[in-house]
Amino acid sequence: MSTAHESTDVITPEALQALPQPLETKGDWDHVFSYHPMDRVLERAEGIYLYDDQGQRYIDASGGPFVMNLPHNHPRMKAAITDQLERFAYPHPTMANPERARYGKMLAEILPGTLNTSYLVSGGSEAVETAFKLARQAQIARGFPDKFKIISHRDSYHGMTLAALAASHNPVSQRHFVPMIQQWPNVRQYSDFDRPDGVSREDWGVQCAQALEEVIHYQGPRSVAAFIATRHGSGPDYATVPPVSYWKTIRDICDRYNVLLIADEVVTGFGRTGRWFGMEHFDVEPDIMTLGKGISSGYIPFAAVAITDALKATFTDTNTGFVHGFTMGGHGLACAAGKEVIRIIQDENLLENCRTQSERLFSYRDQLMAHPTVADVRGWGLYMVAEVVRDKNTMEFFEPDQNAERLFQGIALKNGLALYGTLYGPRRQAAFRRGIPIWISPPLTITTEQVDDLMARLLDTFSEWEQKVLS
Repeated sequence: MSTAHESTDVITPEALQALPQPLETKGDWDHVFSYHPMDRVLERAEGIYLYDDQGQRYIDASGGPFVMNLPHNHPRMKAAITDQLERFAYPHPTMANPERARYGKMLAEILPGTLNTSYLVSGGSEAVETAFKLARQAQIARGFPDKFKIISHRDSYHGMTLAALAASHNPVSQRHFVPMIQQWPNVRQYSDFDRPDGVSREDWGVQCAQALEEVIHYQGPRSVAAFIATRHGSGPDYATVPPVSYWKTIRDICDRYNVLLIADEVVTGFGRTGRWFGMEHFDVEPDIMTLGKGISSGYIPFAAVAITDALKATFTDTNTGFVHGFTMGGHGLACAAGKEVIRIIQDENLLENCRTQSERLFSYRDQLMAHPTVADVRGWGLYMVAEVVRDKNTMEFFEPDQNAERLFQGIALKNGLALYGTLYGPRRQAAFRRGIPIWISPPLTITTEQVDDLMARLLDTFSEWEQKVLS
């Protein structure tokens, strides 16, 4: 086998055709717009497994796009949704919806600090939009009408609506919409990739966080309303968990300049990191928290925005109404699903299982790192990312015509693994010099034996893939 940097071979069409392929849009599929699955048709799902219409079984290794905190087809989830459906599904807005209040109380009991009030929506992007509008209206109510800018991390991800894209600073996802997108300011993420030799993570965390203060200074503190970020890195630094010093310093800077801190917990909430919410690891309370994905474990579209008592008082004390709303916010079935998710996580001790299985999952780090294409393995809880490259020395990914990412997905499916695709591997810019993420994010119920099975299949996939792309 040649070294990675010597290989320029293009994967042949024959090699690709022998593996699962992108679904052909013909027949009934011709009426579905912009849909890009592989040609394996889902028939049913059970536990951590997916089954196609030919009876083949696949481990749901990524929980879809990190949404399945609970297993598929959980009997308690089905019963909770069905029981609510017997009463009502859509709550008429002129009548009080008791399920909304009951869910809000349960959510407040697990949220950290004084995040005791929630606004319910139906998706993560909606939650981010809601957080932005809430931050803007809160600053006006507090007497700061010039504060409107939202600062976020460069190359982060917060959703697909225009405002969420504006905060993501990803040229691939923004490229068609630049004239329609507000050009929000951005700041670097914490990254271990460029941490100087001899500088500790804690000291580097402070230095990286101070970049926010510099951006606020040059934007003008009077104009900055909020700062939004995920608990771990995104883009090239997916799953990089900053040290405590980073978030402590970010909180101090936000307080100093009257900037609201928005914690995007759409991915990291509801047990994914081994605690209810990622921010709990840093002992830092945000002003606003966005929630989604695991909030209903994908059983019903659902999301929420939680706010502190102080932020709620901004609206109530000034008699300011929140100008906002979505038709499906607080849907009866969503509230029922959300309540049962909390109960199941508590009753089945899934936070503890997440921590236990996290140790097992990350015990495979050295075996993954032994592969010539794996530049790094990082994460927390049951959220792992392997950063995959063509050459560990240059951190370059494969050329687009090698179809390397598509080949990896195909081999994984052949080996019984369903992984979430990055979507942007073939379009990676040459100047980027970083790999693409392979995500492992299984349901929190996964057992030790299932972790071992998943990782054995993943290691075999890497070996088989490397024989094709590096030989």
